[in-house]
Order: sequence, then C-alpha cells, then structure tokens
Amino acid sequence: MKRFLLIAVMGAITMTLSAQEQGDFSVGGTIGVTGGSASLKTSTTTNDQTNTTNSSAPEATGFKLAPMFNYFVIDNLQLSAGLSYQMDKTFKTTDANNKNLFNFSHTALFVIGAHYYVPVIKGSLYYTPGIEFGFGGGSNVSQNGNGSSTTTKIPFAFAFNANLGTVEFKPIDCLGITLNVLDFTITTVTNRREMAQANTVYKSTYTTFLAGLNYGISAGVKYYF
Repeated sequence: MKRFLLIAVMGAITMTLSAQEQGDFSVGGTIGVTGGSASLKTSTTTNDQTNTTNSSAPEATGFKLAPMFNYFVIDNLQLSAGLSYQMDKTFKTTDANNKNLFNFSHTALFVIGAHYYVPVIKGSLYYTPGIEFGFGGGSNVSQNGNGSSTTTKIPFAFAFNANLGTVEFKPIDCLGITLNVLDFTITTVTNRREMAQANTVYKSTYTTFLAGLNYGISAGVKYYF
C-alpha cells in the first residue's frame, strides 16, 4: 500500500512538472510606448461627396496596455487572445499664445494573434515573430485652446500588427519576459460627425488608413502553468 501511494505521489509530481515544462498555457500582458513614421490616406465623405488626401508624417507617440491569454497548439506555435488599449498623441497646431495643441486617440480592441517561437538559446531565449488582428472602437479628443476640446466617437477600428522585433527570455520555466522593438502596423479607423448649421444637419464620415513601421519599446511578463 505504501509503495502504491509513493508511486501515485511521484506520478502526480511528474505530471505537474511536465505541464510546467511544456508551458501550454500562459497569462500575462505588455506595456510600452511607440513612435515612428507612416504614410497616411484619409477619405472624407460629406453629403455623398468623397475627397481623398495622401500624406507622409511622423507616427504618433503611443502608449499601449494589452493583457493576453496564450495557448501553445503545437510545439513552438502560440495562439493568443486578449484586450488592447492604446492612446496615441499627435501634434495639431499652436494657439494664439504659442501653446501646443494635440489630438488624442483612445482605442480599445479585442485582439487575436499567433507567434512562432524560434529557439536562440534552447529553453532560455526565443525569437518570437508573430501577427495580431484587433477589432474595436474608441474616441478622438482634439484640443481647441482655452481649455476646450472636441470629442468624436470612433464606432469602428481595425488593426493588424506584424511583430518583427520580439524576443522572449525565460529565466525559469514558469516565467517569460518579452521585449518588442519593431512592428509593422496597418490601422483603419472610421469617425462619424454630425453638425447642424442653418437648419441643415451635415453628416460626415472620416475613414483613415495608416500603414508604417513603429519603433519603440514594449515589455511584458508571462506566467506559464
């Protein structure tokens, strides 16, 4: 009987250690700031008339927070799902007092993604390129000066990220530390605005397509179980 109990206990310990070593499940998140350059295409539709403009400008300074749940479907291939909040700050103009005014964009997305783990130092360091898709909405806040601002709703936002510069370091089996320094991003944001003037309501739809390289630093922590 004692021998049977000892075998059962050792078997349970072995199963637990195996599950931790495989790292099939993990929870965690990332936090970081980004910047860069991008090409911008904006389409504006007012009363069924559409105008399109193209420009190139520095990318917005951004802050991102993204809690995620991750699962390895096969060795080295991780699928993930979670939420992402991002705040982008772009320069708008200066007011009469030479004070800088900014536009702030707040977006919340549901994100799904996949990353492939390429061993650099087996068991400790991995290069983890991947892709992510996000769907959601948010709002834009534009500073007008004199303490006033204009808020516009974002009913729909779509984002695609290719994580090109992502690595993960595992100091111990149950802990992963991630670092990302380069993304290729495609974002589509739709804004709608209504303005009443001279007893007439003007409805405008703004669709912005943004593509470019984002550089910066984002770091995260994962717990494997």
